[in-house]
Amino acid sequence: MKKAIWSLAALAGALAAAGGASAQACAGFGTTSGQGTIGGVLNFPPGFHQGGAEISYHTESPIGVNGAVLVSSDDDATLATFRGGAAFDLAQAGRLPAGLSLCPVVRADYSTRSGLSFWQVPLGVGLGATVPLGGPGATLTPYVIPALMWEKLSGAGSSQITETHFAVRGGAEVGFSRFYLGGTLEWVDAMGTDAVFGVRAGVKF
Repeated sequence: MKKAIWSLAALAGALAAAGGASAQACAGFGTTSGQGTIGGVLNFPPGFHQGGAEISYHTESPIGVNGAVLVSSDDDATLATFRGGAAFDLAQAGRLPAGLSLCPVVRADYSTRSGLSFWQVPLGVGLGATVPLGGPGATLTPYVIPALMWEKLSGAGSSQITETHFAVRGGAEVGFSRFYLGGTLEWVDAMGTDAVFGVRAGVKF
């Protein structure tokens, strides 16, 4: 865990130095005010196949919202996950130097399968930047979001398990005018939990 925290600190310093255009990179979406995205997601958790669609919109205000529907499957059953999230860009609110994207971020995932339901709600602070790559309309958007993750597993009857963990997610997105392609990594500091790598691609509108 200490190694992960030091890595986060190093990445945060690099992002702060990078600067770049005003965008809500801190939430993992390289969109400016009035822009949205729609795209596909593939994640690779151990023992599962997971894919779905996501959508985001950066309002004319500092607020950005996003949502997704994911389907996970193995040899026995299918798990559906419904996701919603929001962020408030402090840089756009005029409270930080231009070029630095910093925002409180909240996300809620609700998953259901065979009578079981599972909530995951990370509350964190995101840091990111959108950096021009030199080509016309080409940008790189790295970001990192450390968070506290609240989890609740409910089974048949009144059985429930509630836990809180440290979590982190991050990644990088390369944009080509209206199109984007990127990789993601999510990790929860819980026993038996591995980091999950994913890819995403889509268009901006």
